[in-house]
Amino acid sequence: MTSRTLLRVAIITTFLWLGGVVAEAVAIVVAPTAVHLSDRSPSAAITLYNPSTDPEEVSVETVFGYPTTGEEGGVLLHLDPESTDPRSAAGWIQALPRRLVVPPGERRVVRLLARPPAGTPEGEYWTRLVLTSRGQSIPVRGTPDTAQVQVGLDLEVRTIIALTYRKGPVTTSLTVDDFAPEIRGDTLVLRPDLVRGREGAYIGRMEVLLLDGDGAEVGSWSEQVAVYRAYHRRLAYDVSDLPPGVYRVVLRLSTDRDDVPPEARLQTTPLELTAEVVKQ
Repeated sequence: MTSRTLLRVAIITTFLWLGGVVAEAVAIVVAPTAVHLSDRSPSAAITLYNPSTDPEEVSVETVFGYPTTGEEGGVLLHLDPESTDPRSAAGWIQALPRRLVVPPGERRVVRLLARPPAGTPEGEYWTRLVLTSRGQSIPVRGTPDTAQVQVGLDLEVRTIIALTYRKGPVTTSLTVDDFAPEIRGDTLVLRPDLVRGREGAYIGRMEVLLLDGDGAEVGSWSEQVAVYRAYHRRLAYDVSDLPPGVYRVVLRLSTDRDDVPPEARLQTTPLELTAEVVKQ
């Protein structure tokens, strides 16, 4: 073989959601990372920026989905393209354009419009915007036996962001079940069962404090929570530097999150729970 051949042999798909993942192959940057629509403000726009040196072809689709938790307590993204869920807005969110090319170093705008069917009841509706970008190829080094062949990997990168639509007044609430923290060896383990009430998803922040016998703070951790339906998350924190003794765990939950615009927050009364734990 006298000529060098480029073989595109694979497609890599990376899902970016709930804060995003930074990959070596930089694809489209999307802002904002969540969209909030309502019957009073049914339209919005997102900006796509291409920081790479190659043009990126981007397609936009709407898929019903929401974060939830798995059997082991990890956070998962539930996506259901064929969903008939009454809370799905996927079928009536218009994105214009749905397919476009973003040149290197440039920005493009995608406009969004909510067109719910007549008679749609009041409440909150959800979908995920899935933006799939294609265009980059990562070269893979050959071996001496394949010196005449260049192998590349085509990249397909998916950015998934949340879109919420609210019709009429919407509120949310939260209750906490199974709050039974314990210290196993050198790890503080919590697995609270968070249960949403009312019409809207509970988008908030969880703060965990660990206090010693004198009430002094000896540990603190913060987590973001998004409770759409079932949310039974396992949390584990290192307490290896603490001596044996009796401690108190304080769990605080509120809807004050810096990454959610004030006008989009569903304000609730903050929750606080406490429980005693023992480190052997």
